[in-house]
Amino acid sequence: MATDVTRTSYDPGRRYTGVVAQQGRVSLDAETNEQGAIAARERVRDLLDTVGAAGTPDDGYAVAAGGGYDLLIGAGTMYVGGVRVRLDRPLRYGAQPDWRDADGDPRFAPVPLTVPGGRELVVLELAEYEVTATEDPALREPALGGPDGAARLRTVQRVRRVDTDTSGCAGALRSAQQQWAAEGLALDPATMRLESTARLLVEPDAPDAEPDPCEPGSATGFLGADNQTIRVQVDGVDPETGRFALLWGYDNASFLYRVTPATAGGREVTLDRSPVDTHHQPRAGQAVQVLRAAAELAAADGEVEGWAAARTGVSAVLAAPYDPDTRTVVLPGPLPAYCLDPAATPQLYLRVWEGRLDGVAQGEAVPLPGTGLRVRVTADGGGPLHPGDHWSFSVRPATPDTVLPARLLRTAQPPDGPRLWAAPLAVIGWPFGAFRVLDDCRRQFVPLTGIEPCTQPEPTGDQGCCTAVATPDDAGGSGLQDIVDRAVQEHRGDERATRVTVCLRPGRYELDQPLVLTGRHDRLHLEGCGEGAVLAVRGEPDDGRFAQGLVTVVGTEDLRISGIDFQLPRVPPAGEGPDVLADSVRSVGVRVAGCSGLEVTACTFGFPELPEHQMFGAGVFACGDCRGLEVTGCRFERQLRRGQPAGTGVPPRSSQLLAGLLVTTVPDEDPQTPVSRLFDMLLRDNVFRGLSVGVAASVARGGDQRIEDNRVRGCFGGVWLLPPPLTSTLDEEAEQLKEVAAELGIEVRGQLLAGGPDTLLGDLLTAARAYPAPDLFTQPEPPAPPWLEPSVVLRDNRVDCAACEDEEDRICGPAVVVWGQPPQQTEDDVGVQMLTLYGNELTACWNGPVAGVLQVPVSTVTGNMVANRFTDGEGAAANSLTVLSRDDRTAVTGNVLTGRPALPDRPLTSPFDTWLPLNTVIP
Repeated sequence: MATDVTRTSYDPGRRYTGVVAQQGRVSLDAETNEQGAIAARERVRDLLDTVGAAGTPDDGYAVAAGGGYDLLIGAGTMYVGGVRVRLDRPLRYGAQPDWRDADGDPRFAPVPLTVPGGRELVVLELAEYEVTATEDPALREPALGGPDGAARLRTVQRVRRVDTDTSGCAGALRSAQQQWAAEGLALDPATMRLESTARLLVEPDAPDAEPDPCEPGSATGFLGADNQTIRVQVDGVDPETGRFALLWGYDNASFLYRVTPATAGGREVTLDRSPVDTHHQPRAGQAVQVLRAAAELAAADGEVEGWAAARTGVSAVLAAPYDPDTRTVVLPGPLPAYCLDPAATPQLYLRVWEGRLDGVAQGEAVPLPGTGLRVRVTADGGGPLHPGDHWSFSVRPATPDTVLPARLLRTAQPPDGPRLWAAPLAVIGWPFGAFRVLDDCRRQFVPLTGIEPCTQPEPTGDQGCCTAVATPDDAGGSGLQDIVDRAVQEHRGDERATRVTVCLRPGRYELDQPLVLTGRHDRLHLEGCGEGAVLAVRGEPDDGRFAQGLVTVVGTEDLRISGIDFQLPRVPPAGEGPDVLADSVRSVGVRVAGCSGLEVTACTFGFPELPEHQMFGAGVFACGDCRGLEVTGCRFERQLRRGQPAGTGVPPRSSQLLAGLLVTTVPDEDPQTPVSRLFDMLLRDNVFRGLSVGVAASVARGGDQRIEDNRVRGCFGGVWLLPPPLTSTLDEEAEQLKEVAAELGIEVRGQLLAGGPDTLLGDLLTAARAYPAPDLFTQPEPPAPPWLEPSVVLRDNRVDCAACEDEEDRICGPAVVVWGQPPQQTEDDVGVQMLTLYGNELTACWNGPVAGVLQVPVSTVTGNMVANRFTDGEGAAANSLTVLSRDDRTAVTGNVLTGRPALPDRPLTSPFDTWLPLNTVIP
């Protein structure tokens, strides 16, 4: 609500740091308010410098299921743009005390009654409200006999649900920014302010007629006789024409009354008190605004004693004046039903303006009648205006040609309010009807007093929160290994729950031996500080010391590696194993065996370019029992030859086998009993370029694997999830799958797999399965319980496969293959049981399906764009999508498919026994 102030003197451009009172001078409300504004701005800047744009120190505002399809926002603290807010108890989305006027507000998404069909971004929005004694009676001093005193500021917090088509916070935030842009707002990520795009310019209004020489002349500008503060506010906006209404009023439009409906329909309302004098009684032709209760004002014991009034509401121009005998005002029309419902609107308010200007266009100069001034409202880029935006400027009869602040006469200025902030909390979804947080957008931080002091700071004293710091000079010999081991031993002792962080200063770390991390390094964080912490090999050793990677991770728990640039080594051929491995140069970045909770974040893996050599390599090469593996925000790229364009050049299919992430079985004496498990894997926001395949995993057991928002470009294959090895070859297994397809009546064109002992997939799996495990690796834990049903989610990935350099036919492999249970799989092995393939863009050119879903019992394939560029000599396209399963629990809907799909029948009678009409198919 507006406050009755003489003027606003605070100007951030002047960079004042305080207000100094002088003796014998008049005390002005503007000066007191300016001091408060200066202090508030400094406090915001301090918190932005300390906390950052947004964050929580106590896991506050966590999003959880709230019953049905409602949400529950957890108690705690959140800093948003330097503004601290807190929830003392969990907040239910559908019953927010700071959003009492949600019913009828188009910005509020009602709690769904059925399963939400897509994903949602949960956003916290903050708004600064001015609260007067009319809204909060506790502010009025009874001893004064009626007059009120100072007003208050209140930060109102509301939680919104915004539809999005991505599962990551970055993409979902873009959806919210589009929504805000449609509301006339733009988010500043540095301050989390929702800034209005509206601008207002004040101009002197030219007289309508030539001056009368017999009358005294008047100066151009303000014509009033009183010192005034004029408020101008954007009211309703027509979305089709863009025209809008402007409300304007004297006294900063601060006159507000509590009202109650006096008649059915609310056309007549009764004021709770009489206006201060006859001059301030509402007149015919004067504009008013009926406002709802927007936020509860509760005392410390929880009792609600008042309500902050909404900033916008139902505006009208009075046809009849205020009746002082009955204290009533008659409105031109009835009020909406939600205004008359006490449950939805416990209190109504009437705000009195001077006038309303309808049908205003952006850039149009609109006179404010009787003031000698006119205003011009525009929006940056010509976008929509935000209802509720307001400007206040002061005018004085002694200086009619000026306004305060004077900058409003020079250039169009942004609105004074409302002051808004926003912070994303989480991206949520409802797969299979169950609530799930797809991405937690909150940044959590440890308060300064909670940071463990460094017991051995480096000489410069600028170590910060790192437990230990390494420099490139420490890389030689066992130097880096010694620093890591010493940090773990000296700074943690028996407290294994304490995180130990070893920071690598920028520079090139040339290793003489690999860095080996084992169970004693649990909860270690190996972090590259800033940009440019590079791990590489010193020289070119002719032995196999780096065969298990630059970093070898065996049997650890909760290990984190972040911000490091890995330049993969060139290890000479071992001369052992199958030909594809025995004669290959080996190149591994991080070798993982039997770990739990490994995170690899914001790292780069650069593969060497050796066009004349046979190669086998992987950025992250995992085996054994891997639980909670997370690879996020990483780049896996082959180093290009000089002059070679970026994004081109897939390794030769016949000689080089390079994978970004490779997960496979551990070699075992009995090939019938492979050892490999992959649970709770997350791959998100990674980039794969110029490799044989982005992701390849062949495991015996798996569960809850999420592959989201990744980009695969210029690779032969995209994401391949395969079953454990069998005694038969891939060609034989593919033939068995074709027999299943024939049995089901599914027409499969071309190949099902890029299989065979002489092809890339066969060679890659043969080499990976034969690759020895690290020496320190021991037999992993027993298999997961039999009730576990492994599921895979592939969402919002973009895969554009490319042909290998030596491929004459310019064909590549499949973009996505998810192979659940082969016909010969044993009962002890559990392949992929459930698959969600959603929102992916998949492109390839090969004689087989671009996306293959093979023998997965439960699968949902929805909202994907799949294109196969391959055509045979007669112009017939190969399959775009192949779904092969004997199970009826399959859904294929809403996809755009270029190339004939091969799909199972629907378990319905004709003509509803096919999935084709539910998809867009371009043969």
